[in-house]
Amino acid sequence: MPMTATTPTGQALRKHLSLTDGFVLYTSAVLGQSLIVLPSIAARRAGPWSILIWAALAVVSYPLARIMAELGARYPSAGGVIGFIGHGLGQPVAWLTGTLYLTAIAVGGPAMALIFSEYLSKLVALPGHWNFAVAAALLALLILGNLFDVSHMMRLQRWGFFVCLAAITATMLLALPHVTVARLTDVRGYDLAGVAATGLICFFAFVGWENAAFSGEEFADPRTLVKALGLAVAVVGALFVLLGITVAGSLSRTVVAASDASLADLARLSLGPVATRVAAVIALSLLILFSFTWARSATRLIYALAREGLFPRPLAHINAATGTPRRAALALAVAWGVALAAQFVLAIPIETSIQLSSGNFLLTYVFIILTAWRLLSVRRWLLALMASSLAILALVVAGFQSLWYALAVAALFAAIMAVRRARMKGGAIKHSIGEDAA
Repeated sequence: MPMTATTPTGQALRKHLSLTDGFVLYTSAVLGQSLIVLPSIAARRAGPWSILIWAALAVVSYPLARIMAELGARYPSAGGVIGFIGHGLGQPVAWLTGTLYLTAIAVGGPAMALIFSEYLSKLVALPGHWNFAVAAALLALLILGNLFDVSHMMRLQRWGFFVCLAAITATMLLALPHVTVARLTDVRGYDLAGVAATGLICFFAFVGWENAAFSGEEFADPRTLVKALGLAVAVVGALFVLLGITVAGSLSRTVVAASDASLADLARLSLGPVATRVAAVIALSLLILFSFTWARSATRLIYALAREGLFPRPLAHINAATGTPRRAALALAVAWGVALAAQFVLAIPIETSIQLSSGNFLLTYVFIILTAWRLLSVRRWLLALMASSLAILALVVAGFQSLWYALAVAALFAAIMAVRRARMKGGAIKHSIGEDAA
């Protein structure tokens, strides 16, 4: 039976989310910066083959998303995936999954913020390393937004999302007349290895179906997650395939090679230079709205892990006035600050950050699928389990070279847990000896 989880002080997350909010949380988490930048990256690396990649990922995403929605509804938790993974594979694996998820967001957050800077440069010139200053300001804005009343912020995100979604759809439809058969069939220079590696990058676009589960405790009825899923999957799949066609079929290789700003490039093609600025404003708004969903999920996960004792207990505090885990949000701010500084000092490319983040998400998906095999009825869910398992296996094979970050995080987590267990065991022995002496 679903239970209302509380912090050590007895406070609980506010139950304020509706069916529409579930749809917005699903679609905004999956689309995000992926819809804005990944089609250009995919077209650059795989050309017209990227359209097939988008279509394949759209097809296999439904059974995977359906499984996650079912598990999230059965085991609603602010920790999202760690709630049901704990039931299926045990608490240590759940904590490892949460750690992988957080370290993926820690890497992906600054990359998203730098993409934001690139779109902003379409409007104003950013001299020197000002792109990093803008990225830092955006990350700070996301943290600040997670400190305000949850109901008001969700209402703002809902209306902003629908306005931006309509603008994106219009931009793509206006670009369709510029699609040519010649560009859609020009596959020169794209090898199988590059296409396969692009599959992992594009997988980042479909990461997020588990994201709504982090708000599971904030729905009056957790089954709302399942109800909101069908339309969300259809909308997401259609948007990615359509954008893949317009980017690969209408933009020249020169444009795709020089820019990650897909929407701005399509708008300029259809409506001229002025439209580029309009598209940039839309993209900037989208990045803020979509990234807020990821920041929201990360703060809930930090809160949940603190509540379970993995992180310091003070992080499991809910502000009574706003219903937000403010201390968890501040902890996320520290993690993002460290990651952005590392990206600046080491000059890490955005594509590399996305690949590393995708590798972490992919490993968490492996744990999710293993959990689903344990907790769901195999007879009823066999087709969905098989399709999801084969899809994840194919992605692991295609992107194994990018999994080193995820494996390093897992190894470090195992080492820390081993030290922690040793200290707890040593403390228990000392306590026992003290009692015997007394």
